[in-house]
Amino acid sequence: MKNRLVLLGILALGFLFLAACYVELVDQTNRTYEESVRPVIFTGQTATVSFENLNRNDIFLVKVNTSGVVVDAANTGRVHGIYSSSEDIDTPEELSMESLPQLGHHPIARKFNANPPPIAAEALNKPRSASFPRFTAPSVGDTRQFYVEAYLGSSNWLSRQATLRAVGRHANIWVMDENFSPTINFGNRITAAQARSLAERFDRIHPLATNILGFEFGGQPGCPGWPGGVDGDPRIQILIYDIVDASGQTAAAGYFWAKDFFTQEELDAASWNVRTNLAEIFYLDASILNTNPDFMYSTLIHELQHMINFNVKFLRHGVASPVWYDEMLSMMTEDIIAPLIGIPATSRDHIIQHRTPRFLRHYADAGITEWRTDSLSNTLNSYANGFAFGAFLLRNFGGANLLRRILANNTVGIASISLALIEVSQGMTFERALARYGEALIFSGRAVPEGVLTLDRTTTSTVNGVTYTAFAFNIWNMFRMGGGMGPYFFDLAPRAMRPHSISIHSTSAWRNRSGDFSITLERPDNANVAFYLMVR
Repeated sequence: MKNRLVLLGILALGFLFLAACYVELVDQTNRTYEESVRPVIFTGQTATVSFENLNRNDIFLVKVNTSGVVVDAANTGRVHGIYSSSEDIDTPEELSMESLPQLGHHPIARKFNANPPPIAAEALNKPRSASFPRFTAPSVGDTRQFYVEAYLGSSNWLSRQATLRAVGRHANIWVMDENFSPTINFGNRITAAQARSLAERFDRIHPLATNILGFEFGGQPGCPGWPGGVDGDPRIQILIYDIVDASGQTAAAGYFWAKDFFTQEELDAASWNVRTNLAEIFYLDASILNTNPDFMYSTLIHELQHMINFNVKFLRHGVASPVWYDEMLSMMTEDIIAPLIGIPATSRDHIIQHRTPRFLRHYADAGITEWRTDSLSNTLNSYANGFAFGAFLLRNFGGANLLRRILANNTVGIASISLALIEVSQGMTFERALARYGEALIFSGRAVPEGVLTLDRTTTSTVNGVTYTAFAFNIWNMFRMGGGMGPYFFDLAPRAMRPHSISIHSTSAWRNRSGDFSITLERPDNANVAFYLMVR
């Protein structure tokens, strides 16, 4: 009898606990959009926003810089009476917290790709001349000389021999001779079997990417003027070697460099101290291919977008893509194609897991439309923020269909994104999407009122019979760089804002609130800064 009473007591307590959870769940999900997201409208120097019937809710102030310039802290507005604080103190973080190297970290290549030499239209439209060397398909075992730098960014160009180790439908895999092992892969040595696996995986990547992005130069079937591109080879060349810095440490996973489209005479005339390999070509690091093959497959997706972007935007439409835009599109492409080649969204090698921890801590340290090169940390912050904004666009505005439309139009940057957004969501533009971007950092999991935009939404779209999925991820359940879970929030003190960025502020007095509550805010001196109060 006594045991039965104890059991009944435990069941009763469990029921009460579940009931309490249920009440909280209902309260969170039953809040309307208007109750959860409150734009702050200033008719004078201050505005007071009142909340009613709160039930253990948290309140956040989201500031949005809608301009393309940095806004000083003093001009970003404030909570009435709050001018400064010592609560929010940033501390340096170890770069070793990055689990994987950057993609495409080659500052000179990045600068070149964003500002390539001009190309005469007639040079792209003429058929291949008889004087151009006749293309002969290479065979496994053939050798070839490639120009590479002695170390990344050195501008010291060396001609070194590589051997063709595998041939796929869409790529030739060349391995620098000193990076090949005939038996067992180790360190920076790879085998012919690894080269074949890389070719096989790229054969899966290429049709998935070109289906939504378009083609690399000369890659489209039936291309009339330049079949096979600048080298006449319908396959893309992939060169595996040691991408190292001056100390011999691995410096990048891989990169695409548009210099290889141009002849040496064109590069010399434009005063670029670089050497061309005159091919559609990617460069991959040998040691990372050994230690993180899935990460390298994702790198190939990333770099293929860069190569296609160069053809579609610059060669076809005559506009060069700004770095932030080009990188964002590559990460959007990784996001939706990686799961289709065996890299699930939960894998540590998927871009969600790789970039989100840094984004959650440093979302305010790099603007969406800038590419910071003042430090390695800020370059990584630019990668993380570009990924997150692209992920936000994919999950809320049409997935792969949006990405396809961005690549297809004849503009770049903000204008290109706006054109694509308008096509999939009436009245939506880059600026309007940015204004709602803060919602995605506040609402995830069960606290997502109807109509709110979020990263925690799975979006599936079908393009030409192929289905692509951008998988939901709950940022409140993810660790952030430096410790803690979910997005980092600043205190109420004003802080400078990067171009086209957001910052999120809260305080202990705003959390776990019940009943009625009012907040008074002071108008930003800069008219490009907008305020939103959000209740979670």
